[in-house]
Amino acid sequence: MAPTEIIPGVYAIKGRFAGEFGFISSYLVMEGEEGLVIDPGTAGDPGEEIVKGMVGLGLNPKKSLIGILCTHGHPDHVGGAGRLRRVTGAQIMIHGGDVDLLEDPRLFIKHRLRLDAAERLAMKMDRSPLRVNYTGTKPDRILRQGDEIKIGRVVLKVIHTGGHSAGHCMFLDADRKILFSGDELNNLPDDSRKFYVDLTGSLTAKLAAIDEIASHDIEYLLPAHDIPHIGHDARLQIQDVRDGVTHFLDAVLEHVSLRGEIDIEQLAFDIRQSRAVPVPEELAPLLPTTLEVALHDLEKAGLVKADTHGIWKRI
Repeated sequence: MAPTEIIPGVYAIKGRFAGEFGFISSYLVMEGEEGLVIDPGTAGDPGEEIVKGMVGLGLNPKKSLIGILCTHGHPDHVGGAGRLRRVTGAQIMIHGGDVDLLEDPRLFIKHRLRLDAAERLAMKMDRSPLRVNYTGTKPDRILRQGDEIKIGRVVLKVIHTGGHSAGHCMFLDADRKILFSGDELNNLPDDSRKFYVDLTGSLTAKLAAIDEIASHDIEYLLPAHDIPHIGHDARLQIQDVRDGVTHFLDAVLEHVSLRGEIDIEQLAFDIRQSRAVPVPEELAPLLPTTLEVALHDLEKAGLVKADTHGIWKRI
């Protein structure tokens, strides 16, 4: 699919449509004869479309691409990084909190999702964008909060969010008010309130990141799986994401209170049955994983506690 220009010098490159995950999209930032790719996608999507798109825009991939920026280390965002570096020679950049996933993709299934043995086996055979079907690779640059990536006159500031995953970052072009939000905002398409986090994530950190971004008066919100949002719509989407997170936490508290005592599996069942909040449907482990993170956030806030058997109750 040919690159779609969003504003001069910023293009979306879409891969295939992946059901609930929407399109697997990469972004290309151009300045003169140089380019940066943000989120190279899975091992196959957008894949060759990134290189073809660069050629179609008059860039020489082997000379022009100066960086491959990964918002985080999940398979649908770094699976294509190693191959793209081999083709172009560009540096791979990612935050230290997700370097382990880039170097050893097996850790995504092993440590980042709440899975039993059968679910681990199912994930290994899964055909979703979160499948691990690529080998690990080393980063060339470790990103930190406040770092700047420069391409000509364009400066992208690294905003470490740590909500969706420990190493999740967003990239802000403050001059043009463009935010490349990865999966932290509009995690899944069609409903900005629907989201998931991995076991290293934090809903508290997610809310803090949203509040910081809201202060920047974003004009262009560019998520990885949703359509670009522009102007007033971008700001509405950011508020909707925040509302979705707070509503999710409220729903968790309510269901824990209703049961008195509850484990995560029962809580996931109750949340789905009540339709209290929009949740991912196509990949079952995403909800209990997010619930575990939410409960630990609420525990830190002094609102719930668990016993040694994993039974949760209100305080």
